[in-house]
Amino acid sequence: MSLSSALFSGISGLSTLGNSMTVIGDNIANVNTVGFKASRVTFQDVLSQTVATTAGTAQVGRGTNLADISSSFAQGSFESTDSTTDLAIGGEGFFMVRDPNNENNEYYTRAGEFRFDKDGNFTNPAGYIVRGWSLDSSGNNTGSIGD
Repeated sequence: MSLSSALFSGISGLSTLGNSMTVIGDNIANVNTVGFKASRVTFQDVLSQTVATTAGTAQVGRGTNLADISSSFAQGSFESTDSTTDLAIGGEGFFMVRDPNNENNEYYTRAGEFRFDKDGNFTNPAGYIVRGWSLDSSGNNTGSIGD
């Protein structure tokens, strides 16, 4: 292994570790954010080099890089609040919200902090309007998705 290969391996490791620390910092900064889903970093080897040794051949790693940053969708804990409009989803699923300024921009969230705005719309703290289906008294769907 040459000196430049050793330096490249060290630099790639430091760079990858720096990216990992950014993700960890984001997780820590959002520990009290309602509905936040932590991220996880996955590393991978950079292409290795085959070298001859007295015992045959061996592969020498050429460093690491960031393979993936994925969100954890594990069930979070439920918290009691004083607001009757705060909701939580047990199991899989998301709340659907839409941009109040553009009906075509729909988003999904697990944060259930909602309230009614001055116009009577059921919204999240950012003002995005919650979407859903109308149900009858038996719980049957009575129409299409709407606000």
